Amino acid sequence: MPMARDDFYASVLGAVYSFYMEHPRIGLPIGRLAWGGDFAPYYKSMAAVSEAPPGSTVVDCPCGAGPAFRALDPRADLRYVAVDLSPSMLARARRSAAARGVAVEFLAADAAALPLPDGAASTLLSFWGLHCFEHPRTAVAEAARVLEPRGRLVGATFLRGRETLRQRFFIRPHVGGFGPIGTGPEVEDWLQSSGFEEIEMTRSGPMLFFSARRA
Repeated sequence: MPMARDDFYASVLGAVYSFYMEHPRIGLPIGRLAWGGDFAPYYKSMAAVSEAPPGSTVVDCPCGAGPAFRALDPRADLRYVAVDLSPSMLARARRSAAARGVAVEFLAADAAALPLPDGAASTLLSFWGLHCFEHPRTAVAEAARVLEPRGRLVGATFLRGRETLRQRFFIRPHVGGFGPIGTGPEVEDWLQSSGFEEIEMTRSGPMLFFSARRA
């Protein structure tokens, strides 16, 4: 069950996507004009990195090109593990970490089979991954396994259902970087069935921003 289709992320479109997601001044207007939603909650939710307890582990899966590194203080007492299955994304993320001067461990791994022990992380970021996975429910369950009790899951995903005609054109299951793509109720069910509680979900256009804690 591949985390991402690297033929897409290695393409020109994949490079453009990576670039604008890393730069809020570009990403915010593109979110409104191209996708019909507001990316602001995504950039704000990166604060979960700075809110992680000192000495704990933050897992960023999928890390993409490393946009969440902007929230990582080079002086922070954190272990930051960036995970992706796409070689092109990992290469971009390594360059981003070097440019920002932050210490990041990189893993090429599947979101549904993370090479980390049970309860290893206090925080897990799942930005723009669930709509790419062939088995998103399994990926959510794996996030719960890796998180410690009361550990925090923060993420964002594209949804299907209630789209405009334009959004249906761009967001198509199994086309480009997309997998089957869930609906809002399905995402909530994945979280609940994996043992998450205190679930908060905010929708903007075709995008869902969510947070939850492992019971």
